[in-house]
Amino acid sequence: MTLAEALTQYLAAVASNVDSYAHQELHRFGRAVGLERSVETLAPPAVADYAERVVRAGGDIHGRLMPLKEFLAYLKKQGYSSHSLAPHVKIPRATQRAIAATKAAQADVPMTVEGKAMLESELGHLKGNRGDIIEAIKLAAADGDFKENAPLDAARENQGKAEARIHELEENLRHSVILDPKQGKGARVGNTVMLHDFMSGKNVTYKLTDSAGADPSGGKISIVSPVGKAIIGTSAGDEIAVQTPNGERKYKVSSIKN
Repeated sequence: MTLAEALTQYLAAVASNVDSYAHQELHRFGRAVGLERSVETLAPPAVADYAERVVRAGGDIHGRLMPLKEFLAYLKKQGYSSHSLAPHVKIPRATQRAIAATKAAQADVPMTVEGKAMLESELGHLKGNRGDIIEAIKLAAADGDFKENAPLDAARENQGKAEARIHELEENLRHSVILDPKQGKGARVGNTVMLHDFMSGKNVTYKLTDSAGADPSGGKISIVSPVGKAIIGTSAGDEIAVQTPNGERKYKVSSIKN
């Protein structure tokens, strides 16, 4: 079995737990060591050397190496490799502690009952399509030519995008906090707010929504966006300051409508 074939089989088997980032990193590893090589020829020194290069490069070390570690453990468990390769992927302890701290500090995601229902519906639809995506990958992989197989690349990319969105939806729903539209004073979710931009002298109008209903191009902004955070709870006549990539921008709340 080639490494390319093993990757295709593994990604189909664990589709529910692998996002687009993991796809990218596993194929990066495959290209680095050779996708057409036999799995059995993949030896510990080559794996350790690759992992060390990732550590030296810095950045998201845990995110790049953990998917590889799990893939290599799968090869051993399935009997595709006689080597125990996963232990040779060493992730520094400091990196693992940093990841744990980041997860613990993840913020709540405020949303309305309707917004949460929309996300749950989308999540159910995406999960329901997993089988079709896996079948598309299997059919494309049956061609046997991994070097120039556009349908296989497209199927894998489609799977990666779908799994990334599933992961995003699950995280948002896991940290969701339902908003009470009647709670609090001043501007709140559902209100349409007109702002006067002191820099341009023009008025801009936004409707405040939760994360699920945000559509900046349609004038709907989430209350967790920089502008939304500054507006929430304000009253007509208040002045707000918003930090943008180009510096601070100041507005006056001209009106608030239900």
